[in-house]
Amino acid sequence: MKKKFTPENIQELKENQIFVFGSNMNGNHAGGAARLAVEKFGAIMGQAEGLQGQSYAIPTLDKDMEKVTEEDLTIYLGNLRNFANEHSEKEFLLTAIGTGIAGFDTNYMAYMVLRADLPGNVTIPEEFSKIKGFKGFNPDMTCRDFKYEEGKDYEEQGDISACSNGFHYCLHPLDVFGYYPPAYIGMNKFHEVEGSGDMDVDTDDTKIACSKIHIGAELSIKNIVDAAIKFTFSKCKWAKEKIATGYQGAASATGYQGAASATGDQGAASATGDQGAASATGYQGAASATGYQGAASATGNQGAALATGNRGAASATGNRGAASATGKESIALAAGKDCKAKGALGCWIVLAERGEWDGNTYPIISVKAFKVDGKSIKEDTFYTLINGEAVEMK
Repeated sequence: MKKKFTPENIQELKENQIFVFGSNMNGNHAGGAARLAVEKFGAIMGQAEGLQGQSYAIPTLDKDMEKVTEEDLTIYLGNLRNFANEHSEKEFLLTAIGTGIAGFDTNYMAYMVLRADLPGNVTIPEEFSKIKGFKGFNPDMTCRDFKYEEGKDYEEQGDISACSNGFHYCLHPLDVFGYYPPAYIGMNKFHEVEGSGDMDVDTDDTKIACSKIHIGAELSIKNIVDAAIKFTFSKCKWAKEKIATGYQGAASATGYQGAASATGDQGAASATGDQGAASATGYQGAASATGYQGAASATGNQGAALATGNRGAASATGNRGAASATGKESIALAAGKDCKAKGALGCWIVLAERGEWDGNTYPIISVKAFKVDGKSIKEDTFYTLINGEAVEMK
């Protein structure tokens, strides 16, 4: 949906205009746009939400002055949508709510506003017109038979609709794994992207359709894991244990001998401290251990495990998983059905060959270890075990 932009530095309003600002559940309009709303546009101290004078408040902080939940923010934006629809004669000037005192990420708030499907009489700040995200591709950089290139811009014509027309990508880093698994044979590729123009969202996940897209830099599995953790941390308060057990959870342990575990589907776990351990047990999960002697384990199907620190260990035990060891004297273990492993020069890869399903399991036929010597076993190249031999994955 095409949107008009909210003017910058609003100091006066036309008779039919409403100033929309971010507030808190105490109705304490003491700073930022809220203070301007009190001083110039009739906002009422103590009123947390809704129309007040020639202004409209949307709570982005709760009574404890913490960020409101995504569920509550969805409700508050929905209330604005309904009110604006009921007052089509008014023009609602939405400011960059939540991005000041509340501390929400601008990109996330732009997505939430897009998802709210606000009517045409609501303008948006220009910084909400572009949304960054993540996109998966086949190994040859194709997606739905269309070939992309890094650094290029593309534009689609016609009505943009999620799952129908437009360029598609995801706001949540791990959502891309639902379309392009991280450990797919041949290794899918992932890039950061930025969408703009006409945009639409899919309510089933964070998929976005857009008419214009820029293809940014390629991302490693570790980059995706780190981005997922940052995304989750930006919205949540954590307990003492760094553990995320829900669907698409993210866990991070950065201290010495720390441990991180993500057990939900498409979870991400990262351990960056020395001797840290990261485990992702959910379907299509990703685990990354970057510290000295760290260990990363991905046990779910199509998971990915990455050990980048010296003497680290990466293990992929689920079906079609991928293990990567890039630190010095590290080990990558591919133990599941159709798994693969790769390593840096001097590392070791351990490969398991399994037979067909026997009603209970995929029986192990053989297990062999290979040193990445750069000759018989190439560095940074995935291998699987077939007929007792290490076979390069093309």
